[in-house]
Amino acid sequence: MIFRTTLFLALLYTIALLPHAASAQVSEGVAAIVNDKIISTFDVRQRMRLMILSTKAQPTEESLRRFQIQAIKSLIDESLKLQEAQKFDIVVTEAEVDQQISRLARQNAVTGASIRDDLRRANISPRTLEDQIRADIAWQILINGRYGSRIRVSNNQIALEKKQFEENLAKPQYLISEILLESPSAQQDPAIYAGGMSLIQQMRDGAPFSAVAQQFSAAPSAPQGGDMGWIRKGDMPASVESVIERMQPGMVSDPIKVAGGFYIIALRDRKEGGSPKIADFKQIVAPIAAKDQLIAALSENSTCKEVDEIPNLINGAFVNPFKDVSISDLAPAFRNILEALQPNQWSQPMDGPNGAVSIMLCNKGYAEGSGIPSADEIVNRLTDQKLSMMSRRLLRDLRRDSTIEYRN
Repeated sequence: MIFRTTLFLALLYTIALLPHAASAQVSEGVAAIVNDKIISTFDVRQRMRLMILSTKAQPTEESLRRFQIQAIKSLIDESLKLQEAQKFDIVVTEAEVDQQISRLARQNAVTGASIRDDLRRANISPRTLEDQIRADIAWQILINGRYGSRIRVSNNQIALEKKQFEENLAKPQYLISEILLESPSAQQDPAIYAGGMSLIQQMRDGAPFSAVAQQFSAAPSAPQGGDMGWIRKGDMPASVESVIERMQPGMVSDPIKVAGGFYIIALRDRKEGGSPKIADFKQIVAPIAAKDQLIAALSENSTCKEVDEIPNLINGAFVNPFKDVSISDLAPAFRNILEALQPNQWSQPMDGPNGAVSIMLCNKGYAEGSGIPSADEIVNRLTDQKLSMMSRRLLRDLRRDSTIEYRN
């Protein structure tokens, strides 16, 4: 959610007029009942104001209708989350809520007090934001506690994930943010698409993408304003990537149809792939006449550390160490040899101008900062993916199994 210490007066004025402008949209009283828990029309109006403030949208008949639908949906989901959390005696303290507001404030270079002041000036009770945060925290505690201990990431999964990262290093990279608009059925696709186009127009008119994502996106990245960080080609559905490839930094896509809804993508930056692969290796040279002796010595001294003893075993032999050498910078013959070797594996000696030459590979990989995550980072990534999937599944089941009554 984007807040600033100084808000546009015109925006504040239109928000102040929202109860009158929305009177045709929202009737007084009860907006919805979720398992006997009431969502009041006051709650809906407050959430609508919060959405308008955070997205800096100009209230119109069309936008108010969309904000009303999204506000009710969000409040219903939050009610379901809190009801489920209460079954497990999960209590979110005021201190935890204040900590989250402080984090929001730091992200926007303001203070928690100024966020609350901005809300009050827009006739929004700070409790509206606090309740939204409280539901998010309770749900996170519930999901982590219920499913976190069940998730296991095997060494094989870590290796496969790391291999995929390595294979993708040469591919283009994109810094993107996302909004996922869920569409429960094909019949609702046209309405969801139209709503997405309306959101895009608001963003093109100046509404912050991150604020729109926080209020409207169904993706796990919504609390972070839709920020997905750097991704590589192959990380997103093909229909999404085909659009990203044609975009330039600063552009926002039209809604892109995917399974279960529509994506809206903001491309913030892009860069070509091709992180250089580096190697540590040793070049062992012996007189041509001692080639057979060299092969025997290499067979007995089978590690990079051990080959340093070869000059003591073969008269006239020597070892040249090479560290952090970019493989692509080597001559084709050397490059092909290193690409074929595994660590502590040596090549058959070849005749060279200085004698018989063998290469032993010590280590091969990518330079630090090339984008290969550590094992712990891979575990966290896979765990978050699984928890996000379980979170969406549980919320879907709660919607299906609950009694939800809408009031006009």
